Amino acid sequence: MAQAQQETLIGWAMRSDAGGAVVKNLTGRRTLDTLGALFMLVSIFATAVYATLKPDYNWDMVAYVATALENRVDNAQDLHRETWQRIDAGSTPTQQFKLKQSNPYNLHQWENPDDFQSQLSMYRVKFAYTWLLRALEPLTGLVGASILVSVASSVAFGLIAFWWLWRAEALQAGFVVAPLLFIADYARMTTAVTPDILLTAVSFAALYLLWRGRDVVAGLLLFASVFIRPDNLILIFALLIAAVLFRWRWMPMAITFVASFIACIVIAKLGHHPGWWAHFYFSCVHIQNSMIGFDPAFSVGAMAVGYVRGVVVSMLDNDWPAILALLTAGWALLAKYGRLAEGRTNAMIFAMAIGTLGKFASFPLPDDRFYFVFIAAMTVLLAIGWKPRFDRS
Repeated sequence: MAQAQQETLIGWAMRSDAGGAVVKNLTGRRTLDTLGALFMLVSIFATAVYATLKPDYNWDMVAYVATALENRVDNAQDLHRETWQRIDAGSTPTQQFKLKQSNPYNLHQWENPDDFQSQLSMYRVKFAYTWLLRALEPLTGLVGASILVSVASSVAFGLIAFWWLWRAEALQAGFVVAPLLFIADYARMTTAVTPDILLTAVSFAALYLLWRGRDVVAGLLLFASVFIRPDNLILIFALLIAAVLFRWRWMPMAITFVASFIACIVIAKLGHHPGWWAHFYFSCVHIQNSMIGFDPAFSVGAMAVGYVRGVVVSMLDNDWPAILALLTAGWALLAKYGRLAEGRTNAMIFAMAIGTLGKFASFPLPDDRFYFVFIAAMTVLLAIGWKPRFDRS
């Protein structure tokens, strides 16, 4: 009886003149556009504040700080000591235990300076990221620089996504886009100290420019991105395929791909990268305490183990496969109802879909962060094609 009375009272209130006026004001397009924008902006800046106050001191932070110190330290022992002095200065005892002793690999790296330095061959190839840490070091120190780069890149990426929705008149999509970004690992990528969120910010700026038809400037940004992570070549290749298949100006993207491919070869050589197979074996088959002289014979069986592991861990512990399936279904529905017929939006969604699969095929790491730029871009592109409206207009 109370439930029925409550529903009757609410219904009566909403049918009254005053109630109707309130509902009309709260569900008008301007109000919901504003609320969608605020929801997106609050999500961006709340994430940045949390990451500033609670940064994740992880193994990658240690490795990148060490890589940034290599240009001034002569031997592995000094490099090991200098790196950990900087890490220990800002971390808690719990974080230090996690970094040094929480598993056999970390303990070995903590106890063996030569083997610790041998791991850096897989980090040196992120030249632009290391350079940025060194450039900011006089202002913040290396650890502070790594945190600042992550937070600033997170805000930059978020604001580009917000601007993109605004320019596409799809601000109410913020109610959908922000939660999907968090599921796709946005917050964790911000708190973690890796080049992935910086790569996302630069790539997103390039993708927005491509969407606007600014192919040359976009190409320059994409070329720069391979100095942050060389494997962003896959994004460039996916965009080149889309440019050819969907018949937009493909020459700027072809030039970008060729230049980036050459840059990746040079980067790998200068950074003394161990090579694709050795890195694949280390990351996907069996982790190695030392990369000194590590040159495993190619094995189809070991390769299969790496891919099976990647599939299983991706499905069980990560979200990008499920999100990709959801976005692909949304893409099919929008195409069915003619919401993606104009402009480059459809072509770029195609590029993000094949890019996600291509990234996994080239190196089956399961973590969400490796696919975030593809998933985030696909989310925003679908949102601007959909332009969801929750208002009563």
